This record gives sequence, C-alpha cells and structure tokens, in this order.
Amino acid sequence: MPSAHAPMPPAGPPGPVGAVIHLADRLRRRQPNPTAPAPQPVPGDPALELALTVEAAFLGAGQSLTDPATAQTYDTTLQTVLLLVDGAHAQAVVDDEQWQALRGMLSEMKRAPELI
Repeated sequence: MPSAHAPMPPAGPPGPVGAVIHLADRLRRRQPNPTAPAPQPVPGDPALELALTVEAAFLGAGQSLTDPATAQTYDTTLQTVLLLVDGAHAQAVVDDEQWQALRGMLSEMKRAPELI
C-alpha cells in the first residue's frame, strides 16, 4: 500500500482512456525505398554537421554509424522515435507546427549514417 507521502504518478497523456493508436502499420508504410539514391553531402551543410555530431557521440561510446549493425540499430531507434512523435501528434500532445518541426529534425538526424 502506498505511503500517504508518496508522490502521485503523472496522469498520462491527454485523450480518452484506453485509446490505442496502432503504429505498426504506419511503420510498415514508411519503410525506405532501397533503390532511391542517397543525396550527396556538401561541406558546411547543416545535415552533414548534424551527422558528424551524431557520429562523434557514437565514437565516444566506442561505436560508429559506419558499422552496418550499429547503423541499422540507429535507424530502427529513430523510426520508433518518429512513431512516438506521430502518436503524440495524433493525441494532440503536440500541435501541427511542433509535429512538423520535430519530424523534420528527426528525419535529418535519421540520415546520419548515409552522410558519414
């Protein structure tokens, strides 16, 4: 039994109780097209600078996005984060402008292994 002085847990996201957003179908629809050519990085490009920053973080942890297994895990993680952001938008936790900004930043971040 909880103590009378224990903090109350957060109430959770807004929306109807028991509402479920099925995100697995969205993930399948968003699989990248393997035949699409990757854009070439340009020195000084913000996307390249972000990719180098992400790679530096991985190198600091003894890993690299040039390793195919690490790059795949990174991609899967960011796909999951994008699903989370989409769910937050669907539940009106973030508005359209916030959703677009977050998706844009995360989509650029997701390209890091291509640019390294």
